[in-house]
Amino acid sequence: MNITTASIDQIDNMTQLREAVDQLDTELIELFRLRFACMDAAARIKQDRGAVRDEKRKAEVLANVKSLSQKAAIPAPTMAAIWEMLVETSISYEMQKWDQRRK
Repeated sequence: MNITTASIDQIDNMTQLREAVDQLDTELIELFRLRFACMDAAARIKQDRGAVRDEKRKAEVLANVKSLSQKAAIPAPTMAAIWEMLVETSISYEMQKWDQRRK
């Protein structure tokens, strides 16, 4: 099922709507899996453990999310909070992967 705003607008019952939400959740998990694969790659590429936490990059990512959220007309403060947790989790994950690779 290719879910679009137009296809959502055509849904007229909760069963179909829940199926669409479940499909989107599946797609989101796959995107998160790919994002964490990027953290695996970063742990492989970065030579210095101190480079794992990059506050400048974190600020850039959060600013991008706020801007994208505003353009998408979805709650930017909430999305920023979600991404704050995502970025911190990603840093922790990458740190663990960095350490594992260099044991």
